[in-house]
Amino acid sequence: MKNKTAGGGGALTPLSAYCYGHAFARMVVQSKPGIDTSTLGIFESADSNIVASAAIFDLFSGEGEGETGVEEVETTICVGRDPRIHGARLSDALCRGIESVKGVKAVYTGLASTPSMFEFCRAGKCDGAVMVTASHLPEDRNGFKFCTKAGSLNGNDIDMLAETAAVSAREWYDIGILPPTSGADAVYCSSAVDFMPHYASTLRSAIIKEVSDGDSSSSATSQPLAGLRIVLNAGNGSGYFFNEILKDLGADVSASMNLTPDGTFPKDSGVPNPEYQAMIDTTTRVCEKTNADIGIMLDTDGDRCGFIIPRNNDDASSPVTYEALNRNRLIALLSVIIQTTSPGCSVVTDSVTSEGLAKFLEEDLGLSHVRYLKGYANVIEKAKEITDSGKATVEMAIETSGHCAMRENDYLDDGTYTSVKVIGLLARVAKAQGENRQGHLGLLDLISNLDEMEEVEELRLSVLDGTLSTTDDMFDSIAKDIEKAVFTQKGWELDQENLEGIRVRNGSDGSFFMLRKSLHDPVISLQVEGSSADDVRQTVISPLLEIIESKGDQYASSINSSALSAY
Repeated sequence: MKNKTAGGGGALTPLSAYCYGHAFARMVVQSKPGIDTSTLGIFESADSNIVASAAIFDLFSGEGEGETGVEEVETTICVGRDPRIHGARLSDALCRGIESVKGVKAVYTGLASTPSMFEFCRAGKCDGAVMVTASHLPEDRNGFKFCTKAGSLNGNDIDMLAETAAVSAREWYDIGILPPTSGADAVYCSSAVDFMPHYASTLRSAIIKEVSDGDSSSSATSQPLAGLRIVLNAGNGSGYFFNEILKDLGADVSASMNLTPDGTFPKDSGVPNPEYQAMIDTTTRVCEKTNADIGIMLDTDGDRCGFIIPRNNDDASSPVTYEALNRNRLIALLSVIIQTTSPGCSVVTDSVTSEGLAKFLEEDLGLSHVRYLKGYANVIEKAKEITDSGKATVEMAIETSGHCAMRENDYLDDGTYTSVKVIGLLARVAKAQGENRQGHLGLLDLISNLDEMEEVEELRLSVLDGTLSTTDDMFDSIAKDIEKAVFTQKGWELDQENLEGIRVRNGSDGSFFMLRKSLHDPVISLQVEGSSADDVRQTVISPLLEIIESKGDQYASSINSSALSAY
């Protein structure tokens, strides 16, 4: 399987999982005040193969200070996973690595969502947590997401964790000793506990709070979603549990789909991703068939979402049309929600949000819009930084992919909590209309002033040798050529405030294109928005192709530009 986790590319094996578990346990213990690090165990003085070998022998035989049966457990780390078929084997290795550090207990929570792992930390059930997941990536991928009571690990923490794990892995591999394994379907740890009911109760309470708005009547607190038809598409991932919450609170969820966790992702939507057209189309068809009030799409580990909502139609004789509420639209609607309770606050988004969104947030809603680097961890860290500085209050950090973190929720990116906010708005609108409700509830009407471009596409240009170094070189070269072309290409204007890649406004109607390096892969991404496909072809694609073709073999031997040619 391929690795999409801390430490970059390469194979994610049980050995590397073990080493990450060991390194994370040390990190969590060392972060505690008053800890004597000399008591941590096996690698504190492992300066030679002899010392390391002796320590590992003691560990694996259960006779050394790394054994799990210590009298007093000071630190607890939870390990959960999504349904991928290799999740249990990696969880097993992680738990063993965690418990190789003296005084640390691993608790396996089984199937869980990424946001729930932070909630377990926040609620005091553990000191740290690891989620085994590759989110929306193909089923042959897997990885780890780490968090503590302070939140998700930042980039520096991840780098340090990877370095510590790599040192351990080299020492163990060089002396030819591998950690034991429980096989594909068993997990070795101190205990197995299902904490998900606790997390579900927090979401249930959040929905009641959102809808009741001070109304303490029994119907408002027990069945606040009564009368709403909701379709949840959990994509056979970890978010299936959310459906039961909606049902218990009165929603009609009889048409919800893909609720059985299955790491092979057998349905026609494939691996769940709210941005994938297949998932959007599948959910839309079910919403149309059942006349739903809203459709909710969750990704594999439940930290990201998207929606399908009906277009309000005054003509009752016309068929109801459904549209996706994601990307710029989702940011706009969530901003409408937070503006009502925090007028004038700030919102941090990633770098590829539209010109129309910036105008809507600032001019229509009176919010401050901060556009930052792509990547949900980046926007969350920026939001925390701004709020902690006292210069402004950032109520929401959100990436166009659907990763959304609210300040009221400790900046935890949580697809189910984002759903709580949207469902809460929907239920409040329905409640306000009461018996006078006609047809569907027009959430799209709330963002009708959002300027949207007809053509929105992302094109990916792969680097032929598959290396990140060539990706860097090719991007830098093309970016310099674009900067030169700005002076001669009609309508092009370089966005001087952009912090990532190169962003060019293409005229005054909100059209733009942005070239940047992929966060994970040897790919150069072109995000483009324009008034029509023909306009984009003439004013963006053709000039870029001319730039690339003018370089001849210099570019042709390094980058695959077929996505541009085929546009």
